[in-house]
Amino acid sequence: MFALLLLACTGDDPAVDDSAATDDTGEVVDTAPQPPTPAAYSGGTCPTLEAGWNDAFLSADVERRFNLVLPPDPDGAGVLFVFHWLGGSAAQFLNYTPVADLAEQNDLILVVPDSCCGAFEWPFTPNEDPTPDLTFFDDALSCLSEQHSVDLSRVYATGMSAGGLWTSFLTMHRAEALAATAPLSGGTEGAMLWTEPARPLPVLLTWGGENDTFGSGGTQLSFHDANLAFSADLTESGSWVGHCVHDLGHDIHPDSIDYLATFFGDHVWGQPSPYADGFPSSFPDWCGLPGEVW
Repeated sequence: MFALLLLACTGDDPAVDDSAATDDTGEVVDTAPQPPTPAAYSGGTCPTLEAGWNDAFLSADVERRFNLVLPPDPDGAGVLFVFHWLGGSAAQFLNYTPVADLAEQNDLILVVPDSCCGAFEWPFTPNEDPTPDLTFFDDALSCLSEQHSVDLSRVYATGMSAGGLWTSFLTMHRAEALAATAPLSGGTEGAMLWTEPARPLPVLLTWGGENDTFGSGGTQLSFHDANLAFSADLTESGSWVGHCVHDLGHDIHPDSIDYLATFFGDHVWGQPSPYADGFPSSFPDWCGLPGEVW
């Protein structure tokens, strides 16, 4: 039973700390908002997930293949979803970047899936059904939570190009489960419809400047415009947004994984970004707040 103490003898309103209260035994009870419990696995009973390749993981009636990179002790670790680019694969992302290092460095379980169902690898466009990949996110998180009691306050997503666009889609459609996201050459304008996330969350946008484009002629997508539009909408809806704008065009900058490790390490679910007044000095000088860097 909670009691509301009214301080009638003063004219000032008392400061209220609604992150903790006491129960009827007098013990402090944490009442701060918590990440939601993952939805039940759509396939029934979760299979045992192993380090390395997991084949035929049934999700939304589709057999999925993904690589699981585990830290030394996966119990209680956070989770990072990593999505590959158009024409790529999970194996290519792991081979092309040092993202697997984040497992030990940040105490994260990495889920690196192959795509299955999208016209551009991942179903982010308005005329596609995103259910299979949204369900895969839910199912993988559910089974990892069951098997390793993962830290649900540290669930993240990143991806490059088509994978960055899917990360942007997840930012809008799975914000309740995500502590923070960091799309690489993602965004919204020209690729998908804006949807306000269920709650504000920290989002670090990385892209290769005005020359970050893909396609040709009338089908060319400007990731510069896509990121600026996404940034503006996220900011207006209350999310913290940061920009890292390099000069390599449509490619992954060699420094990206290093600063993603720092970014994810500094952000947990439901807490304001510690970067509200600026980035740590360890970040490249082409990273900054909107208006400082684009």
